[in-house]
Amino acid sequence: MVTRHYVGGAPCPGSGFPPIEQDDARLMRCAADAESDFQRAYDAVGRLEDARTNWIDPALFIRRAALASHAVKLERRLKRHLDWPARYRRSIARQMERQGYAWAEPPPLYLVERETVSSEP
Repeated sequence: MVTRHYVGGAPCPGSGFPPIEQDDARLMRCAADAESDFQRAYDAVGRLEDARTNWIDPALFIRRAALASHAVKLERRLKRHLDWPARYRRSIARQMERQGYAWAEPPPLYLVERETVSSEP
């Protein structure tokens, strides 16, 4: 586990999670938290709209949009992180088919090591 450490004076959000080299627990947790925060903001604005409130603070709409954007970005990052082996193999195959050689940069070693460990019987 990553022990508590500080970055720029604030506690690092990765404290208490395994390093990214070992698993994706932190990324999955961040994606779930962002989705939960977005849902709460969405529900709060929805309740105000349903109550036909005369004035809804524009900051709520801005916050809801920012949370939605953040949740979508994290979900995409998580998806790309989880399906990188297939994307990498397709990229290499496409390059071999077109050029006869592959020039793609290899993925980070920690990802390759995780893939080989998880694919072994």
